[in-house]
Amino acid sequence: MMIDQMKNDMRPATSCHCEGSQRMDCPKQSLRSPRPCGARDDGERLLKSRRASFGRGLTIALAISGSILLAAIPSAKAADSLEKAVGRIPVQAGGRTKPFASFAKESVLFVTGKTSFEGEDPTTLVWRWIAQPEIWSAKPILPVTHLRLRKHFESDLVRNRISPVLVLNDLEFKKIVNEAQIKESQEKRISQLEKKQIELYHRARLFEETAHGRMPGFIPHPGDPKISWLPLEALLSREGLEIAQNLYPKSELEQTASSLGLLLDHLRGGDFGQSYLAGERFAQSIEHVLLSRDIFLDQNAMNLEFLYLKLRPFQLAWILYLLSIIIWLAPNRQKKVTWVALALFVAGFAVHSFGFVLRMLIAGRPPVTNMYESIVWVSWGAAFFSLLFWIFFRSNLLPAVAACVATLTLIIAESCPTFLDSSISPLSPVLRSNYWLTIHVLTITLGYGAFLLNWGIAHALLYCLAFRKKRELVEHLTQYLYRSLQVGVILLASGTILGGVWAAESWGRFWGWDPKETWALIAVLAYLAVLHSRTAGWLDAFGVAFWSAVSFLTVLMAWYGVNFVLGAGLHSYGFGGGGLPYVLAFVVTDILAIVWLARRFKTVSPHH
Repeated sequence: MMIDQMKNDMRPATSCHCEGSQRMDCPKQSLRSPRPCGARDDGERLLKSRRASFGRGLTIALAISGSILLAAIPSAKAADSLEKAVGRIPVQAGGRTKPFASFAKESVLFVTGKTSFEGEDPTTLVWRWIAQPEIWSAKPILPVTHLRLRKHFESDLVRNRISPVLVLNDLEFKKIVNEAQIKESQEKRISQLEKKQIELYHRARLFEETAHGRMPGFIPHPGDPKISWLPLEALLSREGLEIAQNLYPKSELEQTASSLGLLLDHLRGGDFGQSYLAGERFAQSIEHVLLSRDIFLDQNAMNLEFLYLKLRPFQLAWILYLLSIIIWLAPNRQKKVTWVALALFVAGFAVHSFGFVLRMLIAGRPPVTNMYESIVWVSWGAAFFSLLFWIFFRSNLLPAVAACVATLTLIIAESCPTFLDSSISPLSPVLRSNYWLTIHVLTITLGYGAFLLNWGIAHALLYCLAFRKKRELVEHLTQYLYRSLQVGVILLASGTILGGVWAAESWGRFWGWDPKETWALIAVLAYLAVLHSRTAGWLDAFGVAFWSAVSFLTVLMAWYGVNFVLGAGLHSYGFGGGGLPYVLAFVVTDILAIVWLARRFKTVSPHH
C-alpha cells in the first residue's frame, strides 16, 4: 500500500536501532558489523531480485501511463484533419462567440452522447452532417437511455439508438414532449421519464438545426456583432444570399458561397484531402467577408479556446498525478526517485492550474458555475492545500494523498461528459455579480477541497490504525488530519456566511433555509462537532479519522445531492442532473470500507 511505501519519508537519513539509553552509546562499528559470506550473498541476491522486480513493475506502469498520455495527444492525422482548417472559425452559439471546434464538440456530445462518433473528430462529423443531412438524419445516432422510452421506440431502435427523423416524425411522441414542456414551464415537477423525453427531442432538434445549416451563426451583423449572426443557410439558398447582400458586398458573399459549396461537394464524395484545402479556403473567405465591413473579431480568443480543446489540460493533469502515485508506490525507492514523484505532482498541479487560467480567460469569469467546473476546482484545492502543508511539514504523504484524490475526481470529471457538462456557457443573470461569485463560491468550494484532502488523509490514517503501522506515521497523519480539518471548517463556514450576504443582495433575504443553505450548515456543524470533540479530548486519532471520513458525506450532499438529487431551490441553476447510481455506489462502497477498517481496528486493538 502507499502508506507502507511512504513511511520511510518520515525517518531521518541515518538511524540506530538500539533501544532506550543504549541508543546514544551505540558504537559506529555496530552499524557495519560483519556478516557471514553466505548471508551477505543471499542479501545481495535478494536486493538484486527486488530491484529487478521493481524495475519491471515500474517499466510496465510507465508504459501503461505513457500509452494513456500518447492517447491524449492528437495524432499527426488529426493535426491535418478538417478541424485544423475550420476549427478556429468564430461562430455564434449558446449565447457567446466560440471557435467552430467548440460548437462541434458540444453538439456531437449532446446529440450522440459521446465525445466522438464513428471514429470522426467532432468538427469533421458536424461538417459531414451539413454535407449530407438526409443520410445522417436516417442513421441511428441518438441514444435512448430510459427503459420506458426504449419501449416506446422498441421496433425502431438499433443498439439502443434511434434516428432523428423517426423522433421528429413521431406525432404521438411530440405531443407527449409538448405536454411535459408545458409542465416544466409552469415550474411543476416532472418525472425522470419526462426529462428524458424532452432531452431526446432536443437532441433530434439540435441535429436538424445543425445539419440544415440553421446554426451556428457564421456572419455577424456589421452594425452590431452581438445580435444574431447569419447561419450557413444564408449562403446555401438564393433567398439567404439576397438578405446577406444587404449587409456585405455581393462579390465576397459569392466567393464564400462558392468555397462552401466546394467543401460540401468534397465531403459528399469522400475526398477528405481536398476537403481540408477547401476548408482552408472557406475559412479565408469568411475572414474576407468580415474585413470588407471592417469587422475584427478577437482571433486570439479563438486560438486560446482552440488550444484548450486540443491540450485537454485536466486530462493531462490526472495523468501526471497518476505517474507520481506510481513512483511513490515503488518499493525501496531512493531519495532521488521520491523527488521525481514530487516533481511530477507539481507538474500536474501546474497543468491543472493552467487549465483553470485558460477557462477563466475564455469565459471571462471564475470557472466554478457548474458541477464539472466545481469538481475540477475542488480537486485543485486539495492539491493546493497539500503543497501548502508540504511547505510546513516537508512530508510527501500530503502530496501523495492529494494525488490520489485529485486523480479520482479528475477522472470522474473527464469520464462522465453526459451528465457533467464541460462546455463553457454564459452565466444566468443572478450569477453575473462576479464579485460575489468569486468571494462566495470560490471560498465554499475551496472548503470542499480542504475536506476532500481531509477525507483522503482520514482513510490513510484508518488504514494505518487498522493494520498497526508505525506510531510515528500515525502521529504525523493525525497532525495533517487536524490541520486540514481546521482549514476546511474556516473556509466552509466563511463561504456559508458570505453566501447569506450574496443572497441578501440577490434575493433580498440573508437566510431562507434553501436546501443548499441547509446542507452547507449541516456540513459545517458536522465538522465543527468533530473538531470540538477532538479539542475536548472526546475523540482520539481513530475517532477523528472515522468521523472525518463519515462527515464528508454531508459535503457530498451539499455539493452534489442538492443539485442532482433534490433538484430544488435557488441553487439548482446551472447544474442539471445525472449519475446518481454511480454516486450511490461510491457512497455505499466508502461506508463499507470505513466500517471494515473500523472493525479491524477494534479487533487488533481490543484495549481501545
